[in-house]
Amino acid sequence: MKILKLAALFLSVSTASYAQETVQKFLLSPEHPNGGEEITITYNAADTPLANAKHVEGIVYTYDNFRWFADDITLKSAGDKKWQTKMKLSDKASFITCVFKSDTIKDNGGKMTYSWILEKDLGSYVGWGFLRSPDLQDQVPNIVHDSAYIKKEVTLFWINNELKYHPDARTHVFYEGAKIKQLETGEQQPKLIKREIRNVLAEKNLDNITQYNIQKTIGLMAQPEHKVFADSVQNVLLKKYLNGVWARDIEIKKIFAEADFDKKVKQYEAFEKNFPQSKFQDVTTDTESLFYDKMFKSIAYNYIVKNKDYNYSMNSVKKVSYNILMDYAWHLVSIPFDRDQEGAEKTSLETLKKYADIIYPELEAREAYVPKEYVGKLSLKEWQAQALQSSAREFFTYAKIQEIFKNYDLEKKYLEKIKPVMAYKVATYNEVYSRMLLREGKTAEAKEYMALSVKENQVTPAMLASLKEIYLKEGKPAAGFEAYLESLKSASNVEEHKKKIISELINLPIDGFELESSKGGKVKLADQKGKIVVLDFWAMWCGPCKNAMPGMQMAVNKYKSDENIKFYFVDTMEYIKDFKAQTQAFIKEKGFDFNILYDGKNPKTGKFDVVYDKYSKAFHFSGIPEKMIIDQNGKLRWMSNGYFGSPSELVDEISIIVEHLKAENK
Repeated sequence: MKILKLAALFLSVSTASYAQETVQKFLLSPEHPNGGEEITITYNAADTPLANAKHVEGIVYTYDNFRWFADDITLKSAGDKKWQTKMKLSDKASFITCVFKSDTIKDNGGKMTYSWILEKDLGSYVGWGFLRSPDLQDQVPNIVHDSAYIKKEVTLFWINNELKYHPDARTHVFYEGAKIKQLETGEQQPKLIKREIRNVLAEKNLDNITQYNIQKTIGLMAQPEHKVFADSVQNVLLKKYLNGVWARDIEIKKIFAEADFDKKVKQYEAFEKNFPQSKFQDVTTDTESLFYDKMFKSIAYNYIVKNKDYNYSMNSVKKVSYNILMDYAWHLVSIPFDRDQEGAEKTSLETLKKYADIIYPELEAREAYVPKEYVGKLSLKEWQAQALQSSAREFFTYAKIQEIFKNYDLEKKYLEKIKPVMAYKVATYNEVYSRMLLREGKTAEAKEYMALSVKENQVTPAMLASLKEIYLKEGKPAAGFEAYLESLKSASNVEEHKKKIISELINLPIDGFELESSKGGKVKLADQKGKIVVLDFWAMWCGPCKNAMPGMQMAVNKYKSDENIKFYFVDTMEYIKDFKAQTQAFIKEKGFDFNILYDGKNPKTGKFDVVYDKYSKAFHFSGIPEKMIIDQNGKLRWMSNGYFGSPSELVDEISIIVEHLKAENK
């Protein structure tokens, strides 16, 4: 077999100096292992970021049969800042590289990396070259430091070495060789590409990765100049591999683009038979990444929209991707549950629980293995950490559903599961977790948990009420509770928050309004001169608006006795006929003491958004909730859009501005 003619360039660092540098910090025993053998990895942490580590773990990335795999390792102290572990190499391992870590500190070896070439095995040289090529980071573990990156001609040198010592590797490296050669020369390489593709196509029984590499290599060629060749190659792929990677990509696009729902369903049924997922676990194409999940969701959700049929989605739970599973959890459980809890619409909680009991256990089961698109990029522990971060919100919904149905053991299981992600950081989680502790009779633990939540400024009115109840039961005076709360807060956090909020102050003229009040009569902004006015634009259909209301009620309560501070809640952009009655019912049900103002009808659009429309255009904002604070002189001084989840933080923000404006006017 001919060797691919690629430029060769010797490295400026000699092999001897590389080995000497590596041996000092990273060592393999035996020094020249074979695939399938047990090895001992020794990491010398002296003079590394982990020199003072109390424990060390890491990840071993193995290049095996031209695929990457990532395995977690835990090392034991061997004395003198050395750490060791044993592991068995995979059968066709040709190159390994390691990253060591302790807590949040990582050591990837810097410029030289912690790598070892098993030079006798196929792929050993390109494993070392590809890992450090900045042009191939989309297909290797993205772990090396920028200082370890090599030039294109050096990558070509390692490809050339691979072909020199392992000619059979040609079928596996033609794409990378053509890509780097093209980038290195800055010129198209049609002759090289055509020659290599013809050679590879002549081989029998090409695996999925090689089939896909042919597709990618065709993509390097300028179009339409080489369209005839590209079409001919694709036709060969279709004939030789009727149910191969290229045929699969074509079908994915075809089904995705099909407008007729019944045809789409039949096409997908045929697709599942012809292209079973089990046959494509080793490859993820760009087409699959872009269209497969969208294609499937368009079918599953159309069953729901057209026929109110959730069975298709529920029956597909075990076969869909992790991303679709997350989408199911969000759209089929969390969104309707949140809207029910917010009072936006009533939902059958029994039905939600039925769906949740199917979706969430499967979501949790997926943490046991790395999805194919992350194989070689993430270790199992890394995947589990990433999955927990992305799914914590969904598991929180599941915990809340279990609480409603008094399945307290399950509620606790999932609250504990997501505690590393949400504890002290999310006010609503803190409330539910504190309530669980109190229900279990763990008063001291609940008190400590709530105190730490206060320090992070992530508490709700219910938590403050519970904390006050504990405080009073301890025989402490009610008059001292506010001072007690202040003592729990972090002085540095308070000062930093204050500094940030004050930096957001503005001073702009603002037009007036005259709106109907829920308390009777009308409210004119012009009549509020000499007072600080807090406006909160919201709507019955807006979940975040309602979620912010407990914090706004805390602010209303704080300034209830101050006649010079006025709060008005502008109900805007409502579209149902009886929105005023529904608004009143909602406010009464939740026990909020709010002065609601009803936004006027916009003569231009006919919508109930005349004031919101005027202000959003004048001050360049969109969406609700929108908070605005107007000073005693009728100037707009502060604006805030959205809600970020902490009632205590929200009342602090309002208070910081109000107190600043009061002091400013003295």
